[in-house]
Amino acid sequence: MAVAETISKKKRHLNRRAAELGEKCFESFYFFFKTFWPEMSGEEYHDNWHIKLICDVLQEKAMKLIKLEQIMETIVINVPPGSSKSTIVTVAFPLWVWLHRPNFTTTNISYSATLSKKHAYLARGITDSKKFHLFFDRIFQAKHGKKLEILKQNELEILNNFKGSRFNTSVGGTITGMHANIIIEDDPMNPEEAHSEAERENAIRFHDETISTRLKNFVSYLNIIIAQRLHEGDTCGHVLNQNIPITHICLPGILSNNVKVFPESARKFYIDGLLDPIRKPKIAIDQLKVKLNKGFSGQVLQMPFNLDDQDIKPEMFQIIDSVRDDIIWDVWIDGAFTEKNENDPSGIDLIAKVGNDIIWKHSYDVYKKLPDLFKFIVELEQTGQFDKEKSRIFIEPKASGHPLADLIEYETEYNFVRIGEHNKQEAKLVQGGKKARHEVIKPKAESHRIKVLKGSWNDEAIIQVCGFPKAAHDEHVDNLGYAINHYYMNENSLIEEWALNALAKLVAGSVNMFITSSMKGKRIETSYDENDSGDVQLFDYPNKLYQYRYLCVLVLRGEGERGGTTSILVYDRQVREVSAAFFSTKITPRKAGKKAVEIASLYDKARLVVAVQKTEGQAHNEEYDLSHIALAEIKKLQYENIYSRLTVKDIKQKREREFGFEVNHSTSREVYYNLKDQAESAKIGALPIEVFEEIKLLERKKETGEVDAREGYKTNAALAYALAIKVDDEWEDKPTVKKSGKW
Repeated sequence: MAVAETISKKKRHLNRRAAELGEKCFESFYFFFKTFWPEMSGEEYHDNWHIKLICDVLQEKAMKLIKLEQIMETIVINVPPGSSKSTIVTVAFPLWVWLHRPNFTTTNISYSATLSKKHAYLARGITDSKKFHLFFDRIFQAKHGKKLEILKQNELEILNNFKGSRFNTSVGGTITGMHANIIIEDDPMNPEEAHSEAERENAIRFHDETISTRLKNFVSYLNIIIAQRLHEGDTCGHVLNQNIPITHICLPGILSNNVKVFPESARKFYIDGLLDPIRKPKIAIDQLKVKLNKGFSGQVLQMPFNLDDQDIKPEMFQIIDSVRDDIIWDVWIDGAFTEKNENDPSGIDLIAKVGNDIIWKHSYDVYKKLPDLFKFIVELEQTGQFDKEKSRIFIEPKASGHPLADLIEYETEYNFVRIGEHNKQEAKLVQGGKKARHEVIKPKAESHRIKVLKGSWNDEAIIQVCGFPKAAHDEHVDNLGYAINHYYMNENSLIEEWALNALAKLVAGSVNMFITSSMKGKRIETSYDENDSGDVQLFDYPNKLYQYRYLCVLVLRGEGERGGTTSILVYDRQVREVSAAFFSTKITPRKAGKKAVEIASLYDKARLVVAVQKTEGQAHNEEYDLSHIALAEIKKLQYENIYSRLTVKDIKQKREREFGFEVNHSTSREVYYNLKDQAESAKIGALPIEVFEEIKLLERKKETGEVDAREGYKTNAALAYALAIKVDDEWEDKPTVKKSGKW
């Protein structure tokens, strides 16, 4: 009697416990999933926050459907492989819905019949279990009038006694006559076929033309698509671009600023940047990166685009191990004053132009409000990341940029620039938007002119630039685009930048070089006066200047007493290099003459060559030509070794004889012809191709109307250099030393 009573008590306890668990499963799909995990999988269950998130979203949407409310919604779920997405959605979810609406029909579609059969088999593991009936027979009886019985089950279909069913098929398979309350597309594309346009079109056509017509109720349904992203044109991408009600769950396997996370609030649940540190620890993610190769971006990061298919590709960036210590780094800032990770960060980049290359030193993503962002910039300077006096801070002129610029102006001595404030071309780029800035990057990336200092930040920044506009953020696209535009299109030309570097390297303090600037005398002023549109022309050259090693060449542009563009180069005939340089857009012609004498006097027996610009037929008097004013000042200073020669007429006649056509007044074209002739005839050493590229670029920009003649400032230095080479070439007793060909 005692034994029987004990057994009876245990049975009543088990029944109560089963009823309690059954009720909890009825109330919570998440609890149902965890409870029936052993019936679906032979592996140990490891819980993770993403499982609850997916379960809760599905339950929220399903309850509207269960209550027969109007809901016409598509749920797109993108998570990495091995995240239990199919077990949650395809296997367990339709059976949980049966607890509430046993007459509902679900159609489950996968890319292959084999996968569909596997899902059906796992679902049968639940309905065939004693636990299922122990937990839910009473619930079905109480809520629906009878117990649930499975009348038919095979590889394709499970049918219950409420006329509810679960039908399994594959993309392209037959679903004629099958109408469903819930349609689940589980991996509608095979990863191996995702890059086939025909296969993608087939999957999309099946979704649009077949699945959309297989609904029981066209105003109350759920369409659930679960997959890793395989291609930007896959089924998920197609659906996400449609103007329909969509709930998107996108959870990349590892967190970065470039990946998109939906909902954004889910970012806070990542542990050390990992979605699931137990199932997919960092070592497993790293292995997947190697094994999946190009597929890693889509399947793990949920970035469906192949970086190698983008206009700008990762291999276009050259990773370098070190840089010189004397580089002056500029700071480029795309500000966003926020501490919230779900918002865009402030993008900060340290960039410099060295020779004809862009050097990208570091990239920062900063989630800070204005005061803390300002402190961060100060800390960068204090730790030696940029120079307090020589570096510039460029700030994008949007709403968040102005207060930062004001703070820097009032609280520091830093050189700061509001991008486009005093430069029309930069202002145009600001207005042109992010796409325009991305276009600026492309030619320099394609020519492998962007060098990236090796660091842990490399992948993040490069993926963002290459992934535009598909990557989650684009602040470094803005900064890099602005920098390239500024360095190549608005300020220092190749020759100018190289000459400045050569000066510092070769003569180390022996020449006191001044650079006019609107920023505390530390950088070259790049603005132009509206009427500064004169073109410099090449001219004929002297024949007997053989006794001098150094040429000091002065080229001015403009007219009148006001300041014009000025270039002074010191050319060393023995090593065929520029030893010193001076550039200005503001210096007056008299001061230019004094400066030329000052620089020439530092060299033994330097011949001062002045390019006289007066053109035949000009209305103004000779005394108003800048070069004549400079020459008059030089003569006052009684510098003896002066040579000057005009004329445009001479050079025009010379060129017309050689080329057989009329010569126009394009400085850049004349300089290009001159250098090209000498290079082809081997009259000069290894002339760098960058010189030609710089001049041809300007020529193309003039022809397309992108810039006006004021951009001729770039060729001013090129003209001085070409003149020095030409004069050296025509001397009678050239030095017999080997040409270095250095640049």
